[in-house]
Amino acid sequence: MSRWRLCLWSGLALAPAVALAPAVALAQAPTQDPPAAALQARCAQLVAYWDRYAGSKGEGGGSMDMPRKSAVADCAAGRPEAGIRTLEDLLRRNGYTVPPPP
Repeated sequence: MSRWRLCLWSGLALAPAVALAPAVALAQAPTQDPPAAALQARCAQLVAYWDRYAGSKGEGGGSMDMPRKSAVADCAAGRPEAGIRTLEDLLRRNGYTVPPPP
């Protein structure tokens, strides 16, 4: 068999394996999205943290309570990512360190 034919045959033999490699890699890749229960737990954690450390400061500070209420509504309505984002932003804007997820 000539050298050219050998290269052709080896290239054809590898073609199916190379074509399937991305599909196999995608099938084996773990999902990056955390489960809904973990997101709800994160919402509850951040609300409790805010209520414990920041929510009780000052009298009549209702303006800072609106983002918290919005975040709680987002979490309850099945939009925990939005609620988490709002709570983390609220904590940072007020000088608090955002606690790590549970």
